[in-house]
Amino acid sequence: MTEIPSAPPDSEPMVKVRGLTTVLNGKKIFDALDLDIPRGKVTAIMGPSGTGKTTLLKHITGQMRGDAGQVLVDGEDVRTLSREHLFDLRERIGYLFQNSALLTDFDVFENVAFPLRQHTTLPEVLIRNIVLTKLQAVGLRGAAALTPAELSGGMARRVALARAIVFDPMLILYDEPFVGLDPISLNQVLKLIRTLNETLGITSVLVAHELAAVQQVADHVYLIANGKVVAQGAPSTLANDGSPWTKQFFGGSPDGPVPFQYPAGDYAAALGLRRNA
Repeated sequence: MTEIPSAPPDSEPMVKVRGLTTVLNGKKIFDALDLDIPRGKVTAIMGPSGTGKTTLLKHITGQMRGDAGQVLVDGEDVRTLSREHLFDLRERIGYLFQNSALLTDFDVFENVAFPLRQHTTLPEVLIRNIVLTKLQAVGLRGAAALTPAELSGGMARRVALARAIVFDPMLILYDEPFVGLDPISLNQVLKLIRTLNETLGITSVLVAHELAAVQQVADHVYLIANGKVVAQGAPSTLANDGSPWTKQFFGGSPDGPVPFQYPAGDYAAALGLRRNA
């Protein structure tokens, strides 16, 4: 039997990325990226569109593997894990998808129960108790019989969160958890993320663009651009650190280190307004 590595001490980061380099379709997504995700904290990953934020989450879960470098999760190098141990690791990671990704043919109860039915042989009475406990935690035990079509956007996000914590994970990855939420639903989700993190001791990583929301929930922020970390710090101070990267990203200016225009040839020539000499 292959020996499973013992868990690292609590002082070690939950996720440690070192020298991660990833090239997709000839484009360098990560260029020797380094960052740490501390245990028991909420860490936000921010940056312009197309800079690889969701791709980073896929590296953490082993869905993608970089061309070079390491991604260590709870002390284990994801790139070198066997298929069996990778699946074991994934069962300790909760994932909240961008659009909740609820199964439309299942009601709320069965959506939350789905991972338990797929990966365990627990008796029905225990599955029922676990599912109702998780739904109670997100305030939706009374909605167990509703279908996804009957849920508001905020309710769907909370059901997806209940499903993400059904295995009591050590780490939760949130991919754009605030998109499309009204102010009431947004505040509910923010409180849930913070409460779950503090009461269950979970480590949370969230990909988001909404600075105001991030400032309410995150302990630390990484700003990624051009394949590297270009700024990092506390969310309350990062936007005003004076960096041209943060000034452009949080100020919304098209002029700055990140070009607004995708690389292209001469504009006038493309319109036929410039003749070759």
